[in-house]
Amino acid sequence: MEVRIGFVSIALAIFNNTPSSTFTYKLFQQRPFEEAMARAIEVGRKNLRATQRVLYFNAAHGIKLHRLSSSVIPLATHPDVGIDVKATYPEELRAIGDFAKQHDIRLTMHPNQFTLLNGSEKVVSAALKDLQYHTDLLDGMGLDHQHKVNIHIGGVYGDKEKATQTLYDNFPLVPDSVRRRLTFENDDKTYTLLETLQVCEKVGQPMMFDIHHDWCNPSEQTPLELLPRIAATWGDTPMKMHVSSPKDESDFRAHSDFIDPERLLVFLKACKQHGLPRIDVMVEAKQKDFACLKLAEDLGKVRGIKRIEGAVLTM
Repeated sequence: MEVRIGFVSIALAIFNNTPSSTFTYKLFQQRPFEEAMARAIEVGRKNLRATQRVLYFNAAHGIKLHRLSSSVIPLATHPDVGIDVKATYPEELRAIGDFAKQHDIRLTMHPNQFTLLNGSEKVVSAALKDLQYHTDLLDGMGLDHQHKVNIHIGGVYGDKEKATQTLYDNFPLVPDSVRRRLTFENDDKTYTLLETLQVCEKVGQPMMFDIHHDWCNPSEQTPLELLPRIAATWGDTPMKMHVSSPKDESDFRAHSDFIDPERLLVFLKACKQHGLPRIDVMVEAKQKDFACLKLAEDLGKVRGIKRIEGAVLTM
């Protein structure tokens, strides 16, 4: 089985290179509209250049999985601004996509915690707009549907069963282009692995397993027991998961600088026994690229695991 490890957004090893420079609506309002719009577009272009640099770094270091910043184009979905990312940045997006395909780098995105399909009508309307923005970025890159956009189920709102039904009722509003990329992730406080899996099975979307969230908010059944069902939601697409380690006992939900590989290793061995040809592991840690490469190094020292590139292993 092949294991590919990636990291989120920023490569700390690259000096002064952020793909999420901001241009706030407050600053936007302080300029004439055309000038402000030009500035917002240019900040987005700067962020795309920074994103390209991160992918250069990944290719050079054998990292074949990466989560793009959701903030790469500022104000793209703001109701008083709005930027059509595919029409505005066709060359930049195509260049990023071509490079990712050339170097076999899987790109994913993860909108913020307010992008939910089971909230109020206003919340859902904003979520649909945000999901379209993320989808347009990946579509503009010319990437196939293994490149995913991940969200959580949402809030409970005092009645989890009713809140889940709200998601089912709203799901037909999600365009097909978005559905082809959409995954749902278990969270650390409300929707457990089993509850999220049941939603994914019902709406026909892949389940993004977060191992740390499962420690914080465990299911009635263990991840090893549910693995065959989780894997089945991915079909022929390589399964992807998230891994992070708790900062400490008093702040268990917060992410640590690096990853303790012990529990991850147990799950990876189960994936191998289940016959998965490949699994992609997204590192959510404060030390970003350093944590990604250290995890690969630590796993590569385990008997039966071979590190074949910077962040690619076989077992």
